[in-house]
Amino acid sequence: MDPFLTRPQIKKAARNTMKGHFGTAFALTWLQSIGVIVLMVIIGISVAIFGYLFQTDASFHASITELFKTPKVSVTRNYGGANSTVSFGSSLISTLIATGISFSSLEWLRLPKGEVIERPFVKAFQGFTFKYLLGVIVLYFLTAIIQSIGYFLLVIPGILATYGLRIVYLLYHDQGDKIGYFKLIRLSWEMMRGHKFDLFIFELSFFWWYLGIVITGGLLGLYFYPYHNLAFAGFYDNLYRHSDLIEQTQEEVADDDFPEY
Repeated sequence: MDPFLTRPQIKKAARNTMKGHFGTAFALTWLQSIGVIVLMVIIGISVAIFGYLFQTDASFHASITELFKTPKVSVTRNYGGANSTVSFGSSLISTLIATGISFSSLEWLRLPKGEVIERPFVKAFQGFTFKYLLGVIVLYFLTAIIQSIGYFLLVIPGILATYGLRIVYLLYHDQGDKIGYFKLIRLSWEMMRGHKFDLFIFELSFFWWYLGIVITGGLLGLYFYPYHNLAFAGFYDNLYRHSDLIEQTQEEVADDDFPEY
């Protein structure tokens, strides 16, 4: 068995996978990267307009000042349901997109050195394909419920639940046809036991990249997002290749009289 990789080795493998293939990396994560750039531009323009009007328009200045002095009144009574539905729907779509990119990043990372994933633009949307769509949606609802319960109880259980389920979609990519959804969730939790803090430090190690994205108005994200997706896929693959739980879970499923969903 290959040795367990360190954090720098995982990140180096991700960079080596991308090296010389920026076009493929961009095609795989273009929606993610362009979306952040557009968001940064919108925020920048909005802040500039707000600052200009606040400084030059007396009536606008007065209205904003008065707004902050006025007691807040809830306006979500009539529209809260609609807003929640839109937010939930957009979050699900974002998850489907992110899942497709994660699957493709994992497949690319596992290719022999020098090989490049084919049709990256199409592969990025495989979360919407018949093969994965239902499973991703079911896992989205289940994980959302578990995380909500965790945050409802206390913040820390919610954070632990979030980190414990971070690899569940990639597990579904590898094991979805072999085990049920609840076993996937349990497997994700068990595989992340003792590695939640490792993942926290792993994500924290990208802090300067995130700061660079803000400073460059999202442009740095053109390189960072495919790099980060490959690195996270490497983090998962490192656990997956060295875990005895995969074989144990498959043996449990083989012994079951009925499949677990």
